[in-house]
Amino acid sequence: MLSNRLSARSKQGAKALTTTLISILILLLGALIVQPRLGQRRLFIDDRHVLTPVEVEALPAGTLPVVLDRRLGQTETSFAYRLLQLVMERSGEPYAIGFSSEVFPQDEVMNALASGLQKGDHNSTGITVGAYGAGVQLNRRLRPIRIPISGGLLGLRAGWTNASQQPLLAEVRDLKDLRQLLLIQGLGWSDVEILDAAGLRTYTTAPHYLFRLLENQRVQLFPRGIAELEGESQEVHRSGREIVLDPHLLVTYPFAGFFYVSPANPRLAKAIETGFERAIADGSYQALLEEVIFTPWLRRHLKLRDRQVIHLRNPEAALALADVDPRHWIVPWRALDQKQITRGSQLCALPRLRELCL
Repeated sequence: MLSNRLSARSKQGAKALTTTLISILILLLGALIVQPRLGQRRLFIDDRHVLTPVEVEALPAGTLPVVLDRRLGQTETSFAYRLLQLVMERSGEPYAIGFSSEVFPQDEVMNALASGLQKGDHNSTGITVGAYGAGVQLNRRLRPIRIPISGGLLGLRAGWTNASQQPLLAEVRDLKDLRQLLLIQGLGWSDVEILDAAGLRTYTTAPHYLFRLLENQRVQLFPRGIAELEGESQEVHRSGREIVLDPHLLVTYPFAGFFYVSPANPRLAKAIETGFERAIADGSYQALLEEVIFTPWLRRHLKLRDRQVIHLRNPEAALALADVDPRHWIVPWRALDQKQITRGSQLCALPRLRELCL
């Protein structure tokens, strides 16, 4: 009898093990099938907008290779890519432009650019230009074109919240009031240091938990750059019915991105700077900004005119951005820093922001 029971248990154990192995195999096969599809969906860019290292090598003598460091989710319609196209058109230099053929780790790209070599084994990425948040150390390693890519709009932050928290947010008038709220940001985001330095209570978590915590009323505010709001609105609708865009507050702090090239590539740096200056002067830069960022959706939902402005200092960025020509700012950082602007209506009175308020 004992041997029969042991035999039965052995068969049951073997059956359970077989079932487990089959389940694991199914999951692995599913992952192998789904993962490439997801990767293709996120990474797909038409070959016309990619410039490979082989194609760079084959360019005619004198043609500038303009290969932009490619990030997940970017396409030829992204603002940075379209701006780079515009400034190269205005530069007067012969050029060929495209994204990198692959998405490389940012540190790897920066090391390749810092090496000063544009071709060969030391820069197998083929990348010649990147668009990164300005920083003191980065300005030393690479060669920045010191014209802010979006004129400082990266530093204008409105926030997602739970509908139930709107009365609380409506009572916030200054930084002291804002310190009573619990804010949320993603793990490792550079904004966290700025918010912490201002004495704000900031909870950090993995990106896929951000909207869930808002829906569950665990935090009061999720500040985001105004140019990011429209792209996130679909995810917001999927995450919960209670998440809304707070209509009351605009948190501001100096923050901007530059185009960066290798220190050994002064010709490309000069072409981007010259083209950028010309695009600003002829109005084509402002037109692109209004087309891509100042969209009807953003104007309708942001309601900038009615917002209370709360400005935070960002000493690290102030050093990195110290050499920016004041003419190149869309956002009036000096007036914000001196508390001369406290309402969105004052921002709407500025010619280059007026379109956002119509």
